[in-house]
Amino acid sequence: MPVRPVPEGAAPEWAADTPIGTAFGALRAAAQLGAGLLSDEDVALVRASVAAWDGVAPLPLHGEEVPDRAERPGARLALLAARAPYRITDEDVAAWLAPPFTDHCLVHLIAFGAICAVERIEATLTARTEERA
Repeated sequence: MPVRPVPEGAAPEWAADTPIGTAFGALRAAAQLGAGLLSDEDVALVRASVAAWDGVAPLPLHGEEVPDRAERPGARLALLAARAPYRITDEDVAAWLAPPFTDHCLVHLIAFGAICAVERIEATLTARTEERA
């Protein structure tokens, strides 16, 4: 398997020009590739849900906040990865992981959800730091 180049992404302000900043920027850029596997509507749903989340309240098991596995399996997986990764089931993965998608795509999709949560936490911590200053 050929080695793919590591995507370049902007280092976050808090990491400046450190190796951690470079690594985080690359991780964020790679994770954003997962958004390309979803419709614009699904990306917007995941981002809005994570942005509105307080970081504590559990994601409901069913209802308007959680897309149906049969109708929007990619949005469901990305949202679960962001807000409740412990609740991802084999059925959730199987509902999405069908041709043309591969395990490689699955990693990108899950990474997209996870980086949405990381960005939410990053924004919260940055805002709190600025409030204290």
